[in-house]
Parts: sequence; C-alpha cells; structure tokens
Amino acid sequence: MLTPGERFPEVDLFNAQDKLIHLLTFGIQGYLWTGVGIKSQPVGSHRKRAWINFLVFGLLIGVVFESLQQIIPNRSFEWTDMIVNAIGGYLGFLAYFKWPSIKFILD
Repeated sequence: MLTPGERFPEVDLFNAQDKLIHLLTFGIQGYLWTGVGIKSQPVGSHRKRAWINFLVFGLLIGVVFESLQQIIPNRSFEWTDMIVNAIGGYLGFLAYFKWPSIKFILD
C-alpha cells in the first residue's frame, strides 16, 4: 500500500476491485494480528488484549497507511479506502473469535 502507483499494472476486472483488495488485505491482517500475545496474558485479560490488537493493527495501521499515501508518487488518499480498511480489520477481528488461529480458548 505504500508502493508508488506506477509500479502496479492497470487491471480492472470490476468496479469495486480496489475496495475488495483493501477489505481482504485488512481482513486477513486483522485476523492474524488479533491473537498476537494473547497466550502470554493472564487469564481474564484475553479479550482486552484482542481489542488492543484490533485497535492498533486493524484500525490505526489502516489510517496510517492511507494517510501516508498522500506523500507517495501516483498514490492518493481516499476516505472510502480508510473506511473499508477498518471494516476489513473488524471482520478479521470477528473471524478470529469464530475460528481462533491459536490453540487457545478465549474466556
């Protein structure tokens, strides 16, 4: 997401292709990052740690990446991309609770 725009080939398969890529990318990232460090937390603070992970890696990173695109050649800031990043991160966060990526049962 921080690569100059001219490095990407133009491929337009359908209208919302860019948004789908953002959704999937941040969904996968949200899923993978939600469980980081949970196993090492005291029992009872697992959900708190998961929420912190989501806020940092699901929301904050999406805002930072989209904001930094303003200073990268041939890239642009879009509010809709930022919103889709957050939705993807949240969907990944929810998916983690449905199918945890670690062998650990959350309280």
